[in-house]
Amino acid sequence: MTFLRFLTLTFFAWAVTATADTVSVTGLDNNGDSIGEYVIGGQTYWWLCIEPGPPALSNQTITAQTLSFQDGWTVQNTERNTTIYQADPTFYASIVPKQVAVMEYVLDTYLPWNTLAGPSGIFTEQSGDYHNFSNNDPFYNAMYAVQNFLSETEGKPPKSDFTNMSDYLDFNAANAALGDATAIARSGIFQSILSDVASLDASNFFATYAPQHGYFTVNTYAPLNDPNNWQDGLVLGSFAPVPEPGSALLIASFGIVWMIRRRRIG
Repeated sequence: MTFLRFLTLTFFAWAVTATADTVSVTGLDNNGDSIGEYVIGGQTYWWLCIEPGPPALSNQTITAQTLSFQDGWTVQNTERNTTIYQADPTFYASIVPKQVAVMEYVLDTYLPWNTLAGPSGIFTEQSGDYHNFSNNDPFYNAMYAVQNFLSETEGKPPKSDFTNMSDYLDFNAANAALGDATAIARSGIFQSILSDVASLDASNFFATYAPQHGYFTVNTYAPLNDPNNWQDGLVLGSFAPVPEPGSALLIASFGIVWMIRRRRIG
């Protein structure tokens, strides 16, 4: 089978498959509770926490599901899905797509993809040593500022008006006020995100926004207080965007995009 034909069949499968992919997920190097690295299906990826929960795994393996960003956003735990999204299906039609578009824009714009994603296209050149996470470093600062935004959005499921961002808590504000250089840098990025998003939403920018890079979610769909309900992660999947498959071929699709990019830069 030629590579082009394989790619064509893969895209066809996206169109007809709508099930989650069950994969093994291993946490690396005593990661913190907000960002870190996972090995998912044998490939290392960076992730950002999108659901508060038990701490990230440290050299342990769990079974989880991979979904597209939009599909995974609603099923972070059974209570969230049932009481919010199943209770009001209009969220699926309007609020969820807009929330995801806003977050994809923030991920595209405020993570240094063009400078720090590296030949891998997925930032694996950046050190996953958790001792470095508190460094005043462009990559870690961006990751924590963007994760701050994702976490605050997770806490506001019904939110569809982003012109007023005063309800978003800046996790670094207190330490920034004390003069901590790292906190100042991260707070500065976060405040820039809030101003930018509010301005763009006023012009209906997000109604037609298409992601510039590829993202997917790792989910453990269980009751909120279930010990198996590990915090869900938003995964930095690929330099190039892919369709929203929400399917068992999600991981493979990012591998294909990675292979194409390697060919282009090789």
